[in-house]
Amino acid sequence: MDRAEKLKKYRTKKVHKQTGKTGTGLFVTGGIGVLVLGVLLFFSFYHKKEEAVLSYVTKEELASCMSFLQDEAVPASEKNAAAYVTQGQLKELIRNIGLAGTISINGGNERLTREAVMDCYEQVLDYLDLAGAVRKETILVLSWDGKTCRTADGKLKGNTAALGLERFHTYRVYVLDDTILGIKAESEKTGVLRQVQVHAAVDSKSSSKKASESFLSVTYQKQDFEIPCIDQEGIRQLSEATNGATCTLCIKGGTVTKIKEIQNQADASETKKQEEKPLQKLSDTVNVLLLNKGKIFYDQIYLTADSGWTVKKDKKTTAKQPLKVLSVKGLKLKKGSSVLVQPSKASGRLFFTDQDGNPVSKGYYGSFTIYKDTEGYYVVNKVNIEKYLYSVVASEMPASFGTEALKAQAVCARSYVYRQMAAGDYKDYHAQIDDSTNYQVYNQSEVVEADIKAVEDTAGEAMFADDEIVNAYYFSSSAGHTANMEIWHQDADAYPYLKIKSLDPVQSGKKVDLSSEKAFEAYIAKKDADAFDSSSRYFRWKANVELSASVKELKQKLNERRKINPALITYYRTTGKKAVRTSSLKGFGGVKKMSCTKRGKSGAILVLTIQFEFGKVEIRSEYNIRSVVGCAMEQITYADGTSDTASRFLPSAYFTVSFDKKSSRYVLTGGGNGHGMGMSQYGAAGMSQAGWDYKQILSFYYDGATVKKVR
Repeated sequence: MDRAEKLKKYRTKKVHKQTGKTGTGLFVTGGIGVLVLGVLLFFSFYHKKEEAVLSYVTKEELASCMSFLQDEAVPASEKNAAAYVTQGQLKELIRNIGLAGTISINGGNERLTREAVMDCYEQVLDYLDLAGAVRKETILVLSWDGKTCRTADGKLKGNTAALGLERFHTYRVYVLDDTILGIKAESEKTGVLRQVQVHAAVDSKSSSKKASESFLSVTYQKQDFEIPCIDQEGIRQLSEATNGATCTLCIKGGTVTKIKEIQNQADASETKKQEEKPLQKLSDTVNVLLLNKGKIFYDQIYLTADSGWTVKKDKKTTAKQPLKVLSVKGLKLKKGSSVLVQPSKASGRLFFTDQDGNPVSKGYYGSFTIYKDTEGYYVVNKVNIEKYLYSVVASEMPASFGTEALKAQAVCARSYVYRQMAAGDYKDYHAQIDDSTNYQVYNQSEVVEADIKAVEDTAGEAMFADDEIVNAYYFSSSAGHTANMEIWHQDADAYPYLKIKSLDPVQSGKKVDLSSEKAFEAYIAKKDADAFDSSSRYFRWKANVELSASVKELKQKLNERRKINPALITYYRTTGKKAVRTSSLKGFGGVKKMSCTKRGKSGAILVLTIQFEFGKVEIRSEYNIRSVVGCAMEQITYADGTSDTASRFLPSAYFTVSFDKKSSRYVLTGGGNGHGMGMSQYGAAGMSQAGWDYKQILSFYYDGATVKKVR
C-alpha cells in the first residue's frame, strides 16, 4: 500500500470518527491539528525519572514529536510532563489520532523504551507526514541551553528543554524546519570538526591530570570551545606547533578521540612553503558541498536543467529533456552508491526544484554528484573555479560597488578558495568546501555581467605574502579603521599582512592609536568623519541597552559563552576586600555598571567589564562582546536614520559606553559592521569610486601582499 492509499484509508477512519460511526474521538471539524492539544492531557500515570534521559521518552518530548500535526506547539506545562511514556498512554495516543487499526501496540502501565516509542512514531510519520516535513538528521552538539542547539552545521531550536542533549555528543534527531522535535537515539557515528583553530592543548602530564581530563581550547566557526581529549599523541604534536595551528577533530561521546591534519598557520617555514607551492598545479575545478539549510544531508532531492542533460547511474547514461524533473528517491540508490548529473553543454545549468518542478535555487554550472549515505543524500557540485567565483562575487558584493571593487572581491574570493582546496576539509564527502558562510556564500544571488567581467578580468589571480597565499579575511564596513588579530586575542605577528590602518582618504594607511577612551570617544562622535566606507549606514550607529531588566537573559548568555571558552569570560566575586575568581554567577545580584576596561589601537573593545552588586565579569573577544551586550539591546539607530528593535547582536565591538539617567538605559555610540580585519567591502567600493584600481585596493588592505597568477 503506497502513501496515497494509506492517507485515503486514514481519512476514511477520520470521517467515521467525526460522524460517530466508530465511537467517540478527539477529532473536530477543521483538521487533525487540534488533537495534539490532548497529547499531554490524556497522560495520567507518573513514573519517577530514575534511568538515563535517553533510555525512555517523556510525555513532553512525545508531545513535541507530535507537534507537526498542529499550528502551535503543545504546551509544556501540563501536569507530569516529565513522566515517562507508558504502553497504555501510547496506545491511547494512537487511538486518538485514528491509527488504532493500523498501528498495533499493547496497553498497560509498563514504560516503553525510547526505541519502541520512536519505532511507533516513525509509523505515525509514514501515515500522516506525507509531505516529509519531519526529517531525520545526525547532529554533533556543540552547545545546548534548553532552547537553542548549536551543532557542527549551524543552529537548531529545541521544542522542549527536556531533550537532554549533551555537548560534543552525536544524536539521531527528528527535525521540523529548524526545530528539533525529539531524539531517536544517541548515534555511534564519530562527529568531525574541520579547520579548527587551536589556542591551547593541555595533556595529562603537563596538567597533572588523568588522560581523560586532557583538553583542547579551540575556535570553530568563530565560536570558542573547550573539549576533553584522549589523543595524547595529537596533543603532543599540537604542543609543538605555534599559535594559530589548525586541525581536524574527530569527536565521539563528548571527547576528542583523534586529532588529524594539523597545520601550522603561523610558521612560514620552508616545509610550509613547499606545501603551498603545489597550489600552482591545482585543478581548475572545485568540489563544493551544497548544504541543505546548513545541513549536509537531504531526505529527498528534485532536480532539473535549463537545457538537455544526462543522468549516469551504474555506468548507464540516460538523456533528459530540458525542464524534466528528476526525483532522486526514484533512482533507488543503495548506500555508498552515487549518481552523476550534468548538462549536455558547458553553458547549461542545474536547478534544485520542488516536486512540481518549480526552481528553488539559482542555477548551478558544472555537474552534480549525488551520494547516498546512512543519513540520507548529499550533493557535490564540481564546477570550474572561475564560474564558481561568478556566483561568489554576486553573493558577497553588490554590482553597484564598482568594477575595481568587484575585481578586488574576486581576487579575495579566489585566494580563499585556493587556500581551502589545499586543506581538504570535506574529503570525507568528496568535496573541498561548502557553499555557506563557513567558507564563502555561493549561489545566493543572481549573477550579472559585472560579476562575470570582474572574475574574467582577474582570471587565475590570487594574493601572496612570502610565496604563501594569504588568509583573505574581509567584512562589510568599518568605523573608519581596520583591525588586526588583537580583536580575537591572537598573535597579530602570525598574520603580518593584517594591520591597523585608517580609511581616511587623505590619511589612508596612516598609523592609528585609538586605545585611549578619550581618543576613541572623540573619533566615534564625528558623524561626518571622512572614510572610504562612510556611505554604509553602519558607519555610525547608536544603540540603547537595558541591562537591569535583562539580568536573567544577560546571565544566561554569559554562562553560554563562558562554557564555550572559559579563558575569554572571567567571573569575580567582590563581596570581600579582594576580588576572587569564581566559576558561577550565583549571588552576583543585579547590574550596577558596564564599562570598557581595555581598548585596542583600532578602537575595538578588547575587554568589557560588567559590574554586578556582588561580583563582576570581564568579557574578551569581539564576538563575545557583541553577543552578550546585544542580548539586552532594545533599539539600534543607524547613520541613515533607520532603526531596528528586533536585533539582538551588536554590529561591531567599536563603541563607547555611557549611561542615560533619565531613561535608565546604557547608550552605545559605535560604528562599523563586522570584525574589522582585512578588506572593508564598503571601503573597497569607496576606493573604486575614488579611482583606485583593484591591485591598489588589495595592497592597502593586505599589507605587503602581491597579486600573482597561480595558473
